[in-house]
Amino acid sequence: MNNQSNNIIPGWILRRLPYNHHNIDVNGKNMHVMEKGKGKPIVLVHGNPMWGYLYKKVLDQINSDEARLIVPDLIGFGFSDKIKISEHSLEAHTEWMASFFKTIKEESIGLVIHDWGGMIGVAGAIRAGKKIDGLVIMNTSVTAPKDGFTPTWFHSLSQLPVISDLLFRVFNFPLSVLKKFEGIPGSYSKEDLKIYKYPLRKFKDNVGPLALARMVPNNMEHPSVPIEKEVEEFLKSYKGPAEIIWGVNDQVMWKLRRRTERLFPQAKTFKTNAGHFVQQESSEKVVESIKKIFKLDK
Repeated sequence: MNNQSNNIIPGWILRRLPYNHHNIDVNGKNMHVMEKGKGKPIVLVHGNPMWGYLYKKVLDQINSDEARLIVPDLIGFGFSDKIKISEHSLEAHTEWMASFFKTIKEESIGLVIHDWGGMIGVAGAIRAGKKIDGLVIMNTSVTAPKDGFTPTWFHSLSQLPVISDLLFRVFNFPLSVLKKFEGIPGSYSKEDLKIYKYPLRKFKDNVGPLALARMVPNNMEHPSVPIEKEVEEFLKSYKGPAEIIWGVNDQVMWKLRRRTERLFPQAKTFKTNAGHFVQQESSEKVVESIKKIFKLDK
């Protein structure tokens, strides 16, 4: 399914995102990418159910001549191609992300990751043969499940027949209730909420949030588990600079902070009162960490 005609960004959104916009081909799919600046490539990867607009406040605050900030929209999200629910898998997203990374000529990249952007971003970089020389990590899972684990309420909900389709597709959950996931009141303007919802406003385009929720393992035989184990093993050997910013009012991933800290013993952790979407609610701290880890504006 190629929906390039549906990937046109309306002017009222472009005016909020005065960056370079382009599409690249990733194994036959069109991926929308935003860029700002020149210099060292730093890739900022969003997760479910968002798109690159999640990094707007971050991009607005970084004006370094030493960084090329690159924000891809995952396939199925934002202004990238929308696809069938059966086309979504961690393997497919890893391949699309690897194809994206191969368009970056530099061997070394920085990564800023959140939610599914953590697992997909790291897996794609590994497969593309990129060297990761800095990590800024926010409310994500970059470890594999262990025997006997219990899925979160959010991901258990996504596996319920009929009910999950009704909630995620008909009622456009969780985009329709973003403010319910807010930790710091007043973090979203009405325009923010409208822009987040816009790319998935049509029923035929909004399978992505349900698909990515179902990509989270609910048992050890889930097809995502092998790649998740590969990513965790890779990160156990990562000794480069890293910093963790965690929204402590995250209703879904609040339990994962300590596991993430154990994976990155070299990283300092900064806790904020944000909910899940740290970039939207605590952008100043995210910017501070990016500048520190990637040595910008020295």
